[in-house]
Amino acid sequence: MTVKKVVLLSLVGLLVLVLIFSLVFLLISRNNGGREKVEYYEFKLEEMYTNIKESDSILKINITVEYTDSELIETLNKSKAKISNDVLELLRSKTLEELSGKEGQQSTRKDVQQKIIEIAESSDVSNIYFTEFIIQ
Repeated sequence: MTVKKVVLLSLVGLLVLVLIFSLVFLLISRNNGGREKVEYYEFKLEEMYTNIKESDSILKINITVEYTDSELIETLNKSKAKISNDVLELLRSKTLEELSGKEGQQSTRKDVQQKIIEIAESSDVSNIYFTEFIIQ
């Protein structure tokens, strides 16, 4: 064999090895999802009652805030009165039609979540749950 053939075969072999290691690394990182496990925390607001706009009905609601930053609990506790006040103002501004049905509740959840994100100044609020939602 000539020197050119040996060098060419060595380069091809090296290229094949690099491709194999790259594929193995890619497969391993995909199996892990490339993501860290996210831990979720819950913050429960006190039971709230409010009138419904343009109606004689009353809304009774319990809200649980789900968040991902363990340090956010301090902000939520300090802002609990403001959160409750602003959420009640938001709910009082909604009509019975806006609160009714699955779409109404989902829209209200998103509005409440946005309000809490604004107050807490954190995007770590991942979800809002209505653990009780009664209109009478």
